[in-house]
Amino acid sequence: MNNLSIVVSSTRPGRIGHKVTEWVSQQANPEQWQVKVLDLAEINLPFFDEEDMPMNGNYAKPHTQAWASAIFESDAIVVVTPQYNRSFPAPIKNAVDYLFAEWDRKPIGIVGYGWSGAGDARADLAKVLGHVKADVVGDLGLSFPEQLTVEGDVVAAGRATDELKSLLDGLHSKVLDLDEVPAQS
Repeated sequence: MNNLSIVVSSTRPGRIGHKVTEWVSQQANPEQWQVKVLDLAEINLPFFDEEDMPMNGNYAKPHTQAWASAIFESDAIVVVTPQYNRSFPAPIKNAVDYLFAEWDRKPIGIVGYGWSGAGDARADLAKVLGHVKADVVGDLGLSFPEQLTVEGDVVAAGRATDELKSLLDGLHSKVLDLDEVPAQS
């Protein structure tokens, strides 16, 4: 069984990301995945406060060490993100910026939600994750009101569920591929 972490990227009061995360979690095959939710509102990372650059991996702060451990222990990640002002929210950018090596080749899927399926947020986040060498396997957009209510309930689950299951299968395949790659010395 592999570890799938689902990151809730919105920290706003009244957010619906936790409901979308619950839906994503319910679609994860329990024979393939052990799911863990990483809620950035609960993790509460301050804006980047390490003295050294993340590329060097010298994490001095306990919150950075805990975040690095959570990402390192994840075999794959799904980031659940809304679209705010035509991009993703600041807390997920901050969370990505805290680390470097932990993202390397990490299979990641992005589930965006909002008007127009959070297309700008998904594209922008994929670009940032690509820069830290994460392996963005794919993404899925849930649009108001066709697939998602403003309260966070997934309503047109058929096609979206199929697309999510395909994304999760793609993540699982990447994890299996990584397991087969011999360690470099």
